[in-house]
Amino acid sequence: MLQQRPARLLYVMVFAYFAFGLTGVIGALTPDIIADYHVTRFAAGFLGSALYLAMAVFAIPSGLLTDSLGARIVVMSGVAMMGLGSLVMTQSHGYALILAMIFAIGVGQTLIQTCGNPLIQKLDVPRNYHRNLTFTIAFATFGGFLSIFFLACIKGTGRPWQSYYFIFAIVCLIVLLFLGLSKFPPRAGGGEPIRLDQIGKLLRNPILLTYGLGVYIYVSAEFGTYFWIPKFFEDVHHVPAAAANAGAATFLQRVFPSLPALIYALFLGMQGVGRLVGGAVLNRFGCRRVLRFYSVMALASLLVATFGSKILTIIGFVACGFFTSVIFTLIFSGTINSFTEYQGTISGLLCTAYVGPALVSPLEGWVGDHFGMRMALLVPAILMTYVVGLAMFGRAKYE
Repeated sequence: MLQQRPARLLYVMVFAYFAFGLTGVIGALTPDIIADYHVTRFAAGFLGSALYLAMAVFAIPSGLLTDSLGARIVVMSGVAMMGLGSLVMTQSHGYALILAMIFAIGVGQTLIQTCGNPLIQKLDVPRNYHRNLTFTIAFATFGGFLSIFFLACIKGTGRPWQSYYFIFAIVCLIVLLFLGLSKFPPRAGGGEPIRLDQIGKLLRNPILLTYGLGVYIYVSAEFGTYFWIPKFFEDVHHVPAAAANAGAATFLQRVFPSLPALIYALFLGMQGVGRLVGGAVLNRFGCRRVLRFYSVMALASLLVATFGSKILTIIGFVACGFFTSVIFTLIFSGTINSFTEYQGTISGLLCTAYVGPALVSPLEGWVGDHFGMRMALLVPAILMTYVVGLAMFGRAKYE
C-alpha cells in the first residue's frame, strides 16, 4: 500500500544520485591530466576505464548484497566509499593513485546504483517506476552539468583541480547524514538466497541477454561520446580544451567554462532536461515508441556532431545529450519489469555490463592517437546502431 512506502526516501535518493552525478567531471579533467602527466589519449582513456571497471567488477556482488543485507547498508556504504575516495583524491599527485581513487569512487557508485535502481520501485506505486527512475537519474546528470561550473570556478580562481574533490567529499557526508536519518522499506523475506546456477539460468534468458548487451553497448556509446568532447574540440576545431579561461581579462570570464567544457556540461544538462520532461513524453507516447524515436535521433545527432562544422558540432552534441536522456532508463526498467523476482541480482547483472566503457574508452583514445578524433567518434556511432535495433525489435515488458 502507498502509505507503507517510505516516500520521503525517494527525495533522499534523488540527492544521492545528484551526488554521484558530480563525478561526471572526469571527462572535463582529462585534458588537464594529459597535460600534467604527459600521457597519451590511449592512457587517458583508462580514466574512464577505472570508473566503469569498478562498476563491472562489483555489480553482481552489489546485487547479491542488496538481496541479502538490504538497501540501507548497501547505499550508505556506497556513499561512504565515494567520499573516502574523494578525500584521498585531494592528495593524489600521481597518475596511478588517481586511477586507483577513481576506481574506489566507481565502487561507491556501483553500490548506490545497483541497489538504488530497484529500490526506487518500492518507494512509490509500481506504475510510477519508469517516471521516478528517469526523474532520479535526471538529477545525476544535473550533478554532472553543475560539476563543470564548479570545476571552472575552482580553476579560474587559481586553485588546483584536486580541490574539486574536497567539495565532493563534503557533499557525500551530507548525503550520508540524510540516509542515516531515513526510513528504508523492510527487506523482502521468505526466499532463499540466489545460487550461482540460478545466475546462469538468468543469463540464458533472452531478454536479460539482449538487454544486458544493450546496456553494455549503450553506456559505452554514451560515455564514449561525452568523455571525449573537450579533446574533440581541441583536435578537430582547434579550440583549447582547458575547463576554464584562466587567462581571461575579467573574473566572470575566468570562472565561466570554456566552450568545450560548456558543451560537455550542456550534453549532461540536456540529458537532465530530457529526463525531467520524459515523464510527460512517456505518458503521451509510450515507452517503446519513445525508445525507438530517441535512439534514432541520438545516432543522427552524433553523426552530425562528428562530421559537421563547429556550429553543427555544438548543435549535434547538445541534441545528442537530449535524445540519450531516457534510453538507459528505458532499457534498464524494461528489463527489471520483465522479471518478478531476484531484481537486485538482475540489477547487478545489468550493471556488470558497465564494463563497456572500460574497454571502449581506451579504444577511442587509440583511434584518436592514430587516425584522429573524427574517426574515434565513429566508435560510439557504430555502437548506437545496436541500440536502435534493440529499440525496434526488443521484447522487454513495458506495460
